[in-house]
Amino acid sequence: MVTLTPRLRPMTLAYLRHELLLRKGHFAFRSGRHTGALLDRDRLLADPEIASRMGYALAKAFFTDKIDTVATPSIWGAGLAQWIAYFLEPRAKVVHQSPQETGRARIAENMHPMIEGQRILLVDNIVVSGDTIGQFADEVSELGGEIIGIGTLWDLADKTIRGRAVIDLLGDIYPALLPEDCPLCAEGKHDVEHVPY
Repeated sequence: MVTLTPRLRPMTLAYLRHELLLRKGHFAFRSGRHTGALLDRDRLLADPEIASRMGYALAKAFFTDKIDTVATPSIWGAGLAQWIAYFLEPRAKVVHQSPQETGRARIAENMHPMIEGQRILLVDNIVVSGDTIGQFADEVSELGGEIIGIGTLWDLADKTIRGRAVIDLLGDIYPALLPEDCPLCAEGKHDVEHVPY
């Protein structure tokens, strides 16, 4: 169970804006949801200062949950997972998917012992539709992992995936809404930038 809801500290949010890692606007994602900001997920994880702050903020939400392994389905999630695992106490292991001979990404067999019978925190940098992390949750469960929670920088999908709450850092500040619920659309701000993810 999550012990507290993480929130970004004002200075962290200011840093994101100052470094142009978070810019305001009117954005539409593949999922069809709209929001008032865009996070530069590539540059953010290339900046150890901010990546570590955000990793710490997510780790803080799971401090008392005794996480054994932080698992991620994506390359973007891998950088974030490293920071989260580092800040957990005791420090957790990190598992990620990698391409297999079948062409499908899976958790490599030599990493299965870090999943089987372990307490798992699922992490990805951004949850756009929930499909990727949902399918990954199924794989982790099939391998015998006990999923304790799901963490992300920004949840642009439903607030629960496979019946588990998604804990994010930006969703309360910049909610992702369907066009009919989007205040920017209601205000007539129709200059929408479409995001490829």
